[in-house]
Amino acid sequence: MSFQKIVGLLVLFQSILLFLPLIILGNSINWPDSLDYPASQSLPLILNNLDQVRLGYGIYLFYSILWILVGTLIARIALDKKEIDTLFIVAIVLISISALARSIGIIRWLIASPFLAEIYPTATEVSKETIVIIQTVINNWGGAIGEILGVSLFTSGWLVAVSLIILRNNSLPRTLGWFGLVVSVILSSPVIELFGMSASIFISTLSIHLWLFLTGLIILFKKPKENY
Repeated sequence: MSFQKIVGLLVLFQSILLFLPLIILGNSINWPDSLDYPASQSLPLILNNLDQVRLGYGIYLFYSILWILVGTLIARIALDKKEIDTLFIVAIVLISISALARSIGIIRWLIASPFLAEIYPTATEVSKETIVIIQTVINNWGGAIGEILGVSLFTSGWLVAVSLIILRNNSLPRTLGWFGLVVSVILSSPVIELFGMSASIFISTLSIHLWLFLTGLIILFKKPKENY
């Protein structure tokens, strides 16, 4: 199997991998709706489904880190055989920062939230109020870093860079590059939440995974190159 086909399969795998934690966490804690639950409701839910929470977010963490490899390989395929340029380096830096931000956001559900969930039931009323405040702050802080910066802003920046690479070269269809630029705008929309407005995480997430799935298919079935 050629390098190009391996990359295509990996990109397809990445495009559907998110559905696994979505199913696990959705069935156990009603994720992603539970992200907006008050701490007094979410902590008992986490405690009652701790194994599923750790499994689901563990897979989600793996998925997030895998973006570094997938993002790099897509950019390399798009660059074709040409020498690495500044735009390629920018793409790698952006997707690496995105993966780091995503991981920071996820870690709160693997360490901080389970700990708070375990001590919450036996805490005094005063302590419970403190725990609720801590969980709320951690959730808001982690959400801003993980979802707004990681999932949205920096991934959108990577997609812009990759789309421009596609448009500058002939390795992948130019329509994929133009589609990527459109998706990058949709993907960046959750940033408006920083200014008190609302955006659909579902639509932005769906758009990038649709682009990812199409990219995987194109890479998988396009005429392979000898070397990269």
